[in-house]
Amino acid sequence: MPDVIYWIEGPWQGRLAILTRPRGRDWLEDDVAVWQRAGLDLVVSLLTMDESAELGLEREGEIAHRQGLEYISFPIADRKVPTSREDAHKLIQQLTARLSEGKHIGVHCRQGVGRSALLAASVLVSSAVGVGPAFERIEKARGCPVPDTPEQRLWVEQFGKMTVREKEMPTEAGPMVKGAT
Repeated sequence: MPDVIYWIEGPWQGRLAILTRPRGRDWLEDDVAVWQRAGLDLVVSLLTMDESAELGLEREGEIAHRQGLEYISFPIADRKVPTSREDAHKLIQQLTARLSEGKHIGVHCRQGVGRSALLAASVLVSSAVGVGPAFERIEKARGCPVPDTPEQRLWVEQFGKMTVREKEMPTEAGPMVKGAT
């Protein structure tokens, strides 16, 4: 079913969803139009270039822009994790900020279970949702276990630990002292 949108409960003004990947070729414009009518502002594709070509989705970004949607391609190999932790963290921060601004974001990969769940869970974790509860929210929305591989779950767990450490780091003004006024 190409037009299913799995909305995930989150703490932002905006909404986050995992999307079924669009059908390619002749159906692509129709499927992107469904996203636009559903109120999405931004679509993130996690497909590789080879997958996009195989599935007839080479024009997805162009068609999304033409229909008024922002589009980000952030390729992650099937059943894998991001190759650049730094680039992934930047994307997660960007998506979290956009959700806080009230934007509605949809993420898709090939099946909507592995890579999409990894990114959606990471965005939830960056917004102070625990790793376990993040995956539970996604499983509730998707109606199936996520993510696809233990490596993907471990990546989100490591991201969560790094996020906590970053929030605990002292600022340039120095460490906070309990009891100071």
